[in-house]
Order: sequence, then structure tokens, then C-alpha cells
Amino acid sequence: MINSGGGTCGGGDTVTIATALRLSCNIPMAELGLQLGSTAIREMAEKYGFNTSYSVPLDVATSVYPTVLDDAQTALSAFGQYEVRATPMQMAMVSATIANGGVQMAPNLVEEIIAPNLSPLESFTPKTVKQVISAATAATMTQMMVNNVADGAASNARIDGVNVAGKTGTAENGTNEPYTLWFTGFAPAEDPKYAITVLVEDGGGLGQKGYGNLLAAPVAKQVLEAVLNK
Repeated sequence: MINSGGGTCGGGDTVTIATALRLSCNIPMAELGLQLGSTAIREMAEKYGFNTSYSVPLDVATSVYPTVLDDAQTALSAFGQYEVRATPMQMAMVSATIANGGVQMAPNLVEEIIAPNLSPLESFTPKTVKQVISAATAATMTQMMVNNVADGAASNARIDGVNVAGKTGTAENGTNEPYTLWFTGFAPAEDPKYAITVLVEDGGGLGQKGYGNLLAAPVAKQVLEAVLNK
């Protein structure tokens, strides 16, 4: 199967979903998206938080999965193109939900409010939002994301002695516009402590020559190494 860049996705005419994700293959995801249909994709995206407004407590830009798509638009949206828009926080929530056995937690930037004399005025505890996917599906997704880092398109996020689960992304923005580069994931994969999303805008200065594994994944690696070793 031929990918968008002209390279093959595996050695045969077809590939598994796991291989398509590990090698970051667009064409299999587009074909899968057409089989599922845009409604099913949008409903799952909305379970993760797309098309929902958040306050953390500051208002956050809404991540969008579009409605009323034709087949070509559905195929593009299935691998994050067309009119799909996401914030780094939203993608971190996706990774955190997978890391948490499919259970989504409410995002919050504030741990505690203190008075001028440093006495606590209000504390915030983690709040469960909902079960987005089953624990079994989350475990399957985790293993596929681990494979993506260990032997796939997110290899630059590898950390010696730590299983990192992750996925890169390289988003096109227009014919001559620089790409937007992504990495999202969590670690340690078997006992997650930290979820992370890295967004590198304007192609990281490389225009359309930059890609997620080249620039975003190494940033994630450095951040995860810092927090895991603190």
C-alpha cells in the first residue's frame, strides 16, 4: 500500500491498523475513515472532547471535528486533515484518557488558591468526566503507541529504560505553507505518570521539510526525561 509521500506502508498490498499507526500511514486511515463514515468519527472525537468548550478556569479554544462531510473530506479528516482543528490541551487529554484506562479527567491548571499570607483558600481535586473507551481498547491503543515509539514513526521519543507511548503528526496547512508538527503520548506506558503534547508551529523553521518525528518527538523526549528523573 502506497502512502501520501510515495513510500510503502509495510510489505504487502494491505496492512493492519497497528502497522498503519506504527508507520503513520495516511492512506489506510483514509480508507478506514470511509468505512466508518464521518458521523462515527465525529461522535468518537466528541467523546474525547472535540466540539466542546472548556474552562481551566481560563477559557480554552474549542477543538473541532467538522460536520456534513463528503467522501473526500471524510477521508482527509480520518487522519487529521481537512477542517479538523485541535489544541495541544485537547490532544494531551486524548493521550491522558488512553493512559488512564479510557477514563477522561477534567482538565485544570489550578491546584490551589492561596491568600496573601499563603494560607489555602480553595483546593481542587481531580474530577472524572466519563469513560470514553473501554479499558481493553485503551490497553490496545497503548501497545500500538508503544510500538510507534519503539519501532515506528515516533522513534525520536525513545528513552532508554522507559516504555514511551506516543504518536507523531505532520499537518499540512496549504500548498506553500509550512507544516505543523506534533507529538502526543505518555510515560511510563505500563504505569503512566505524565501525558504530554508538543506542538511545533511554522514547520520549526524548516517549512515543508520538517515533520513530527524530526522536531516534536525530541522535545517530548527531553521533557519526559526531565520529569521522570526529577
